[in-house]
Amino acid sequence: MKNRLLAWLLCLAMLLTIGAVAVAETNPNAGLGYYPGTAEKGSIAVECSTMSVMNPIKMTYNTELGIARHTQDCLVKLSSVDNQIVPAAAESWESSEDGLTWTFKLREGMKWVNSKGEVVGDVTAKDFVFGWRELLNPANACEYYAFAAVFKNAQAYYDYASGVPGAPEVSIEDVGFKAVDDYTLVCELENVLPYFLQYVKFEVMSPIYEPFYTEVGADNYGTSPDTMLYCGPFYMTDWVLENKITTVKNPYWWDAANVELEKIDWIKYTDTNAKMNAFQGGEVDLIDVTGDQRQMFTAEGFKVSNYVGGYSFYFYCTQDDPARDISNKNLRKAISYALDREQLIDTVFKNDSEPSPTFSLGISGVNTETFSEAVIAANGGERLYPANADVEKAQEYLALALEELGKTADQIDITLMVSEGTQNELYNQVVQEQLRKNLGIEAKIEVLTITEARARRNAHNYDMFAGGWGPDYNDPMTDLDLWTTTNGNNHTGYSSKKYDALIALAMVETDMVEREQIFVKCEKLLAEDMPIVPIYWRHEDYVVSEKMAEGYARLPFQSYNLIYTKLAK
Repeated sequence: MKNRLLAWLLCLAMLLTIGAVAVAETNPNAGLGYYPGTAEKGSIAVECSTMSVMNPIKMTYNTELGIARHTQDCLVKLSSVDNQIVPAAAESWESSEDGLTWTFKLREGMKWVNSKGEVVGDVTAKDFVFGWRELLNPANACEYYAFAAVFKNAQAYYDYASGVPGAPEVSIEDVGFKAVDDYTLVCELENVLPYFLQYVKFEVMSPIYEPFYTEVGADNYGTSPDTMLYCGPFYMTDWVLENKITTVKNPYWWDAANVELEKIDWIKYTDTNAKMNAFQGGEVDLIDVTGDQRQMFTAEGFKVSNYVGGYSFYFYCTQDDPARDISNKNLRKAISYALDREQLIDTVFKNDSEPSPTFSLGISGVNTETFSEAVIAANGGERLYPANADVEKAQEYLALALEELGKTADQIDITLMVSEGTQNELYNQVVQEQLRKNLGIEAKIEVLTITEARARRNAHNYDMFAGGWGPDYNDPMTDLDLWTTTNGNNHTGYSSKKYDALIALAMVETDMVEREQIFVKCEKLLAEDMPIVPIYWRHEDYVVSEKMAEGYARLPFQSYNLIYTKLAK
């Protein structure tokens, strides 16, 4: 056991260095004079694709979590310099020899401020206890509740509070975290978790100031700048829903002296051309760009930056409504084989994105560079999902599906639900045409706002919906526990006792090689049951104006870290 635990601790060291080769950036276009950026001194404006939820415990989207990274402080955070764990609200911590108990010492003097920048109270260990209890409160329906379920008795409490039949009574006071005093937080884990610090750096694990939360109400908290409090480097002053959020430097933050920016505007764009025009016109300083736009910038000598954040994109397929044609497994397999992933990337994105050979991306392997390589090796060197359409196999699975459904191909009823945006819509149009060409299926397209699409997805009220997932920490669990029956981010209705048992086994397995093979089985079972249809691994191209000189970072596990951005003089 000691040797196995040592292996886990060595693995932890590896986990904390993921991305260490990347560093906070220096602008590659400094001084060119092409795109000087926004005019307002001391501020920057950046693209933000989603901004419908600002309560950290209820967030799921990457860009929303990115805003929270700038307005809240968790116990620890990732450095913008080398992506390693560094102190945040906690100035120090230690773990027991068996790795099950962690003690955090919070820094004294941290303040809660409101949307006017006024001090409301002190940040204490009780705020973390309350925030985590709310994350575990089934009434809040937090999709990331599982991050707090790692504590002793936490899942048992959640099951009991959710009314799971036969669940034994467990009190919230029995869950393994407590404030020993105002600045000491003790955490007890259900099982050894080598990446625990990666858990508590995640923005859904933010503290919440109970007196204010109770005053505004749980449902109202975070619905506007003045219904939330802030303890991070910035605080929110304005929020025009689905348009723009403004965050201003917090002078009471513990490291405010090293923050140069006075303001960050987060702006939502749904049209790629409008976004491009805004960048060229000095209205925004950082945007993601399409493949066509990358070519244009490159042709004029303006360098485009790129990073791989570990994001895997796929189609959710709802499973729990047998009246929907998409609930048929053979139909989902037919669709997977009918899609030409390379053509889709070449047509829509025109960049370095890759057809998904497996679901998981960006996770380290035990004896291979990546976990995906271990999956492919275990599959006889073959991909789980084809890069190009295999029409013959697609037709074989379609024939089985049509027989089971008692339909002909032209009777198949599938709607592709799309969140608005020119590239999203083109993506689904290409899929629509490939299904028409290779299967004879006439899929419909329904375009919704991101807020509407999120609600429909969460209610499982759709057939297929294009979404994506990026890793929250460097372990296959970050991707694969998504598809367990009770996971709050499982928006497909997929429920497999076999899959759930594999994840449960991985949670307690201490031999790293054996544990990885359990995850390999999970990947292969996903490909067999196909609650999702993996499509591509995203490579992200972006440009920054010459106003942003250095210090900004886009890295795995933190798509935006702009806290220490320095501006051109």
